[in-house]
Amino acid sequence: MNIHWYGHAAFRIDTAGKRIILDPFRSPDSGGYAPIDEPADVVVISHENDRYHSHLGQIREPFEVVRALDLPPGGREVAGIRFESIPVFESPAKLEGDEVTIVHFRSEGLHVVFLGDLGHALEESELEPIRGADVVLVPAGGLPTIDFPLIGPLLDAIGPRVVIPMHYKTPRINLNIQPIERFFEALPGWPVERRMSADFTVERAALTGERRIVGLEPSR
Repeated sequence: MNIHWYGHAAFRIDTAGKRIILDPFRSPDSGGYAPIDEPADVVVISHENDRYHSHLGQIREPFEVVRALDLPPGGREVAGIRFESIPVFESPAKLEGDEVTIVHFRSEGLHVVFLGDLGHALEESELEPIRGADVVLVPAGGLPTIDFPLIGPLLDAIGPRVVIPMHYKTPRINLNIQPIERFFEALPGWPVERRMSADFTVERAALTGERRIVGLEPSR
């Protein structure tokens, strides 16, 4: 499985012969990120926000769309992969209109969790489906998504081997969020592997030893 970070919360995951794009942004309105002008088999949207998380207009057709807010209990199989969602909120107050989702799926023996715009600690019923996941893509820029003091306990509860930060301040985003260094400070003692590329390839057999953070460079 190869995980490619476009920037912000947008990823492409190449697995089992399929190309999955997560939470595509709209360029140039998201800041300075270039368009995601690539083909996909499946585009997964964790929630509706056309500027930062759900823009379909710059991805090459044809592709199937998974709108996670509309997934039924137990999820839905698309292109041979079952996508499931956990309804959560972008803010700790859990107000109407703040509804977002955690998206997770399994492929090539790996359980991948995309936390999306999660903004609060999780209840046991929300943790249970993703506990023991192999790879977690986590918002790392602080408020308005999950605040730094909550990140360590959340990751301890999930127990992933690999954590890939996203949704943090870079020169190419115009949101008032924090840089990646604040995320690292919130997880003292975690080994950090900072890559000079947008790609990380992972295999189930290689996930041994201690947990780690893998920092990628945005490709857009």
